[in-house]
Amino acid sequence: MDKINLGQCILAPMAGITGYPFRKMALKYGAEFCFTEMISADGFLHNDRGTLELLKTGNDIDKTGIQLFGSNPVILAQAAKKAADNGFKVIDVNMGCPVKKVVKTGAGSAILKDVKLFSLIVKAVRQAVKDSIFTIKIRSGFDENSVNFLEVGKIAELSGVDAVFFHPRTRSLMFGGAADHSLTKKLKEEIAIPVYASGDVFTINDALRIQDFTSADGIMFARGAIGKPWVFGDYLDANRTHLDINQKIDIITELMEEISLFYGRERGHNLIRPHLYNFLKGFKGSKGLRCMVNNAKTEKEILEILNILRTANNEYTRLD
Repeated sequence: MDKINLGQCILAPMAGITGYPFRKMALKYGAEFCFTEMISADGFLHNDRGTLELLKTGNDIDKTGIQLFGSNPVILAQAAKKAADNGFKVIDVNMGCPVKKVVKTGAGSAILKDVKLFSLIVKAVRQAVKDSIFTIKIRSGFDENSVNFLEVGKIAELSGVDAVFFHPRTRSLMFGGAADHSLTKKLKEEIAIPVYASGDVFTINDALRIQDFTSADGIMFARGAIGKPWVFGDYLDANRTHLDINQKIDIITELMEEISLFYGRERGHNLIRPHLYNFLKGFKGSKGLRCMVNNAKTEKEILEILNILRTANNEYTRLD
């Protein structure tokens, strides 16, 4: 992996979340690498308008990987080659997404049901992008009766995959139960290529605990980073003085401005909502504030909500 350094602290691809504005903010506040939202290989090859919007990287292309999904080895290879030709130095293929609309097409975690198809995909993509870093994202298996992460991990290693992003849940669990990071530890012990831990990384303590337990090469933050782009810097320097409430509100306001600038204010005030919901978790009185966010119709109303939190932070103290 000497072509580019992915670092130890990575922003995961999340639909509707990791568009360019949030990636830009995450990188600014500590993320060492990030990925685009999951992109259809077929849509990318056909220059779908919505797909092209997801590819925006500004000046951050060297710190941004593209994540592709699909089930056809030839199409995935062609899309990977096109991505490399367009400047992406890191290409990831998602073979872990549990969402029904993805799985029913045979993509995402559905690929884990067919080890032969998995092998064909990794070999085809590796051949297509010989000079790029090629990574994959997988789960532990499709269901509890087909836990095959070690088998596919070893196939990936032998096929020239550069790193594995591993979420230790089966597809059937979706996001229920608990991520079993004893499996992450086992995968790390069994293959020589880098393994990045993903799943149930909600706090800095979660990340540090998982890193220490698994000896993973890095942590991939997903849901725990929504509305908290400073989480990366906190993880990389756990001993630093953490930001106070006003500094965090300033960053959330900056994120909202970036989202509105990129998507327009009408879309922007809707796209900021999941970030606000997640940011407000854990505050005393947050239920009322989150209800206000849900009812807000304009960016101005959202700013007023943040101002309530800023001016009354003695009342809205964190419970953790």
